[in-house]
Amino acid sequence: MAGYIKIEADRVATTALNTKVNKEVFDKFKVCCKVQGYPLNVMLEVFMQQYASGRFDLDEDEILRWKGDTEEADTLNTTFNKEIYTNFKYKCKGNGYFVKHVVMAFMERYANSDLVLEYREK
Repeated sequence: MAGYIKIEADRVATTALNTKVNKEVFDKFKVCCKVQGYPLNVMLEVFMQQYASGRFDLDEDEILRWKGDTEEADTLNTTFNKEIYTNFKYKCKGNGYFVKHVVMAFMERYANSDLVLEYREK
């Protein structure tokens, strides 16, 4: 007879992001996440939280270079904590950028450097 463990867990509201991104950068980003041992959505959510709070900065050139990207694309389809994503989205809009371009700029920087984000499990 199989058993189960009952646990009290707080659920947080989530939201999805479904957008086309540069395939080459996305593939490199996925490898970096795997090497560090964190799921891709966790690394993006940590970035979003830090970007929205002003603790992670990207140059305008890094972001706008993705505006006219015509390279091969792949689909980024993942879920995030709704509050974190909403704050991130408003920060992007407030700075005059599209979410997609800010995410691409982060993935490129992350994939091309030894960047490690602060991540603490609660």
